[in-house]
Amino acid sequence: ETECGRGLLVIGSDYQSTNVSLLDPQGNVLSSSFISSASSGVRLNAPLSGDVVAPSTRSVGDRAVLLDRYPTAVITWIDLQTAKVTAQLGIGTGFSANPHDYVELSPELAVVSRFEPNPNAGKEAFDEGNDLLLIDPSKPAIIGRIDLTSALGANGAGYFPRPDKLRVVGDQLYVLASAYSADFSDSLESRIVRVDLPSQSVGEVLTLKGLHGCAGLALSPSQTELAVSCSGPFGGDAIIPEGSGLALVNIDGELSLTRSIPAGEIATDPLAYSLDYVSDDTLLFTTFGRFDPGGSARPDRLMQLNLNDSSTEELLTSASDPFTLGDVRCNAACGSCFLTDAGRGGVVHRFGFEVESAGAQQRLVRQGPLTLQASTKPDSQIGLPPRYLGAF
Repeated sequence: ETECGRGLLVIGSDYQSTNVSLLDPQGNVLSSSFISSASSGVRLNAPLSGDVVAPSTRSVGDRAVLLDRYPTAVITWIDLQTAKVTAQLGIGTGFSANPHDYVELSPELAVVSRFEPNPNAGKEAFDEGNDLLLIDPSKPAIIGRIDLTSALGANGAGYFPRPDKLRVVGDQLYVLASAYSADFSDSLESRIVRVDLPSQSVGEVLTLKGLHGCAGLALSPSQTELAVSCSGPFGGDAIIPEGSGLALVNIDGELSLTRSIPAGEIATDPLAYSLDYVSDDTLLFTTFGRFDPGGSARPDRLMQLNLNDSSTEELLTSASDPFTLGDVRCNAACGSCFLTDAGRGGVVHRFGFEVESAGAQQRLVRQGPLTLQASTKPDSQIGLPPRYLGAF
């Protein structure tokens, strides 16, 4: 394994079925169909649905991890060498828990964010939902939970934390909580929740003032800052809803909101669900287009943001329909960023920048917009469009 990791998982879906392809760190296809909803002979007891994602952080060890979200609520572990399923674990505990992220802390401990609440809790162990579920991946088995209800504070009645993306720095876990009502018709301001892993308890909670519907989370290469992208509340006719924007959160010491940038200052559309750091002072993020019955559709966009002066560059737009640009994932040490594109025949784009080795460190030697270096069709067998990325 190199500093670039071993490769990428590309999850293709038509929202009815799923196919997973593997790419090497340079974006070359290793396996067009590593595993899919149609796989047989791989010990897949619960077939993959059409709503499958990978953890947002790189998987460790010799297994890939897949999260089958709603309504299935199953975690699947797959041997990377043989493509055989080594284990599956249902984490619904009596309801459609909708797991959104997974991070493995050790061979015996992993954390899963469960996005849904259980309106009929109390019938079996660990069935409350809206929590962080603790799992022993070596068994696998559920071994505990961390309740996140307190993250909403005294004014949280009628709302649920809805934990989403996870990041770990040292012995602290950072949780993005989007804070919606039961039917998603209303929301509180999203927040970052710091969880102390040794005590398995909720610590600081930072409210992202003015920002709603936050779903994208990235950790800076220096591991001192989080970037959060927020699409704003559901509904409404505004091209950019109030509450859409970007938050920069200092995590080096006490949690603090260092910058909050309304979407209209850096984009012409609401921010979407994916972003990543190119370097400590450069971000890539996507925006949502929209269908317009009375005119031409607005495209999705991939944008590059200079955090020093807030200048932006448009790197790519969706080819025709909106809602086709998906996950973006960067590796600052390797000089590459990847973006899924369900249009253009279903490809993964690789964008590059130059890096120069400086001992154990890597530093940027060329600033400015990234360049599109390659576009690869990961799935030449089943033909499902790529939506999500994972890394191993």
